[in-house]
Amino acid sequence: MTDEPSEPVAVLNTYSVVGIAVCAVLAVAALFSLPTLQESGLSFDTAFWLAAGVELITALGIAYFVLNLHEERV
Repeated sequence: MTDEPSEPVAVLNTYSVVGIAVCAVLAVAALFSLPTLQESGLSFDTAFWLAAGVELITALGIAYFVLNLHEERV
């Protein structure tokens, strides 16, 4: 038997880990941004949809980074 593995080894992609962390921080910030956006002069509807848009973008970003979390080492 040889010491070399016959299957490729999955390695954690640090770019994806950082992307997940950044998206999570942005999602938490958007979660609490509604009063701040209203104080800056936006109406409730505009502020709500802006925060909802940021939440959607961060959810899509997290999904993308989770799908690319592991890369195969040859």
